[in-house]
Amino acid sequence: MRKGFYMKLAAQNLSKNSKFYIPYLIASSMTAAMFYIMNFLENNPAILSHPNQKYILGLGRIIIGIFAVIIMLYINSFLMKRRQKEIGLYNVLGMEKRHIARIFGWETVYSYLITMACGFGGGILLSKLFLLLLCKLIGDRNALSFYVDFQGMTLTLALFAGIFLFLLLLNSFKVHLSHPVELLRGGNVGEKEPKANWFLAILGLVLTGIGYYIAQTVSNPIAALKYFFVAVILVIIGTYFLFIAGTVALLKLLKKNKRFYYKTNHFTAVSGLLYRMKQNAAGLASICVLATMVIVMISSTVSLNANVNDIISQEYPHDFCVTLQMPQKSTMPVIQKSLKENADGHTIRNEHVIRYLSVSAASAGNQFNMPSNMDQFFSSCDTSLEFISAEDYAAVTNRALALKDGETAVYDFSKPALPDTFSIFGETYRRAATLECSPLGKGGSSIMNTHIVVVKDNQTLDKIQQAFQKALKALDEPRITAYSYSYFFDTNGTDTEKMAFTKAIEKSVGTVIQSVANDETNSHGYSYSVANRQSGEKDFREMYGGLLFLGLFLSILFLMATVLIIYYKQISEGYDDAERFQIMQKVGMSQTEVKKSIHSQVLIVFFLPLIVAVLHMLAAFKYMTLLLRCMYLTNVPLFALCTVCTVAVFALVYILVYLLTTRTYYKIVSPQGSSLRKQ
Repeated sequence: MRKGFYMKLAAQNLSKNSKFYIPYLIASSMTAAMFYIMNFLENNPAILSHPNQKYILGLGRIIIGIFAVIIMLYINSFLMKRRQKEIGLYNVLGMEKRHIARIFGWETVYSYLITMACGFGGGILLSKLFLLLLCKLIGDRNALSFYVDFQGMTLTLALFAGIFLFLLLLNSFKVHLSHPVELLRGGNVGEKEPKANWFLAILGLVLTGIGYYIAQTVSNPIAALKYFFVAVILVIIGTYFLFIAGTVALLKLLKKNKRFYYKTNHFTAVSGLLYRMKQNAAGLASICVLATMVIVMISSTVSLNANVNDIISQEYPHDFCVTLQMPQKSTMPVIQKSLKENADGHTIRNEHVIRYLSVSAASAGNQFNMPSNMDQFFSSCDTSLEFISAEDYAAVTNRALALKDGETAVYDFSKPALPDTFSIFGETYRRAATLECSPLGKGGSSIMNTHIVVVKDNQTLDKIQQAFQKALKALDEPRITAYSYSYFFDTNGTDTEKMAFTKAIEKSVGTVIQSVANDETNSHGYSYSVANRQSGEKDFREMYGGLLFLGLFLSILFLMATVLIIYYKQISEGYDDAERFQIMQKVGMSQTEVKKSIHSQVLIVFFLPLIVAVLHMLAAFKYMTLLLRCMYLTNVPLFALCTVCTVAVFALVYILVYLLTTRTYYKIVSPQGSSLRKQ
C-alpha cells in the first residue's frame, strides 16, 4: 500500500471518532498532568524538609499510577466495543489483521504523543500553583521559584508508555482472536435478555453485609485499624457483585410478578432497566465506589483541618510538658530546679506538676480486666484509664472535690462514656461527678477509649497502682512502676525561641535522669519525653494540611473519572436506545410516553450509584469516627456536619453532570439525531 497509508487512516479514525476520543484524550492528559505534578511536589526541595509530606505525596503518586491503569483500561474497553463494526468492515474489505494492528499502532502513537504534550503542558503550568497551595496548607512559606522536574517527566513518560503499549497489545490480541462476522455483530452483542446470576447476587449481598457488620460492631480504634482494609475490600467487591448480578436478579423477580409487570409504565420501566443494568452495571458500580471515596476523603480531611485549633489546645494546654515515668516522685523537684537554672533568659511561669496512673485494660460491660498474656495485651486492651488523686487535681485546677470511698470524678475523652459504676482489679467504683475539662491536657490522641478518673486520695491511687503493678509482673512486663509525672509550664519569647529552648530542656532532663539512674540499682523503669506546643502545632498543621491537599487532589481525579464514566455510559445508552425509541413508537406508544419512560429509567439508573454511595457512607460513619480518633479528632458532630455538607456539594455536582450528559444522550436518541447516529 501507499507509504503513509496507515498513518493517514489512523489519523482519520481519530478525527471521525472524535466524540469518543476527545474525552479519552482529555482524561489521559489530565491523569498524566496530575501524575507529573505529584512527582514534582514529592521531589521539590521545599517539601524535602517535611518527611511526612514526602510520604503522603509518594502514596498519592502510587494511587494515581494505579488509577491511570484502571481508568484507561475501562475507556479502552468502551472504545473497542463501539468500533467493532468498523474493524469487522476492514476485515471484510480485505484488510488483514496485521494491517489492523498497524492502524492500532499509529492510533496509539498519536494518542500517546497528544497525551504527553497536553499532560506536560498542563502539568508544568499548574505545578507551581499546586506547590503554593500545598505550602499554604502546611504553613510553609519557602515555595521555590518555577522549574521543570525532569525526573517526574521521565517517570510519567515511562508509565504512560507502558499503559499505551499494554492497550495496543490487548487490542491487537482481541482482534487476532475474533472473526469478521462477530465483529460486524459486535454492536448488537448482548441484545439477549440477561440471566440472573443468583450466586453472585447473594454473594454480593453477603460480602457487603459483612463489611457493614464490621463497621457497626467494631468498638475501638485498634480493631478499626486492624480490619479497615478487610472491610473496604469486602464492600467494594460486594458493590460490584450487587450491581452486576443483584440488580438483574431483582428486576427478574419484578418481571415474574405478572400483576406488577404487565402494566404499561411498569412493563417499559422494568424491561428498560433490565437492559440498562446488563449493559452498564460495572460502570455504575465504579461510579458508586468513586463517589464513596470522594465523600470519605473530603469529609474526613476537611473535618481534621476545621478542628485543628481545638486539637492543638487540647493536646498542648501549655508551652511545654515534661513527662516522666520513674519510681521516685522526688526526682521531679530536681528536674524543676535544673530547668530553672538552665533557663537561659526564659522565665518559667504557670507551672504545675501532676502525678497520674495510666492503666490499659480490656472492657467487658462495666468490668475492666487485664489480658492473660502479653500477646493479647495490644489486641484486647481497648480502654485507657488515667487515675489521679483528688489532691493533685485540686493543686492543678484549684478546684476541690469532696469524694468518698469508692467515688470518682470522670472526664470522658471519647465515647462510650465510662459506666456510672465500674470495676477494676477487684474493686468497684462509682461516678459521683463529671469533669468539664481534662487536668492532663491530653487524651484525644489515644487510639483507645480514654477517661480521666479522679479518686478520693493518694492512698486509693497507691492501692490501684499496686494492683496494676502486680498484674504487670504476672505478665512479665519489665516496668517497675506505672506512675507518670507531667510537669506543665509556659515561658516567654517568640515561637522560634521556644522551639530552640526545647533542646536545652531535653538536655537538662536527660542529665538529671542519667544521674538518678546511676544512683539506682534497677533503672530500666526510667523514661521521659518533652512536648513543645509550637513544634506540635507545626506537626499537626503539616500533617492535616498534607492530607487535605491529597484528598482534594485525588477527589479531582476521581470526579474526572466519574464524569468520564457517566459520559460514555450516556453515549452508549443513547446509541442502544435509539432503535428502541423508534420501535416503541411503532408499536403504538406516543413520543411523550416514550420520552417519559426512557427519562425515568435514565434517572433511576443515574442516581442509583449516588444513593448506594450515601448508604455506604452512613454504614461507615461510626467506623470512620474510630479511625479519625487515631488522628486526634474526637469531635463527632463536626465530622457529621462535614459529611453532610460534602454529600450535598457532591450531589449538586453530580446533578450538574447529569444535566450536561443527558443533553448528549437525547441528541442521539431523538429523531433529529438520526444523522448523528449514521456518522
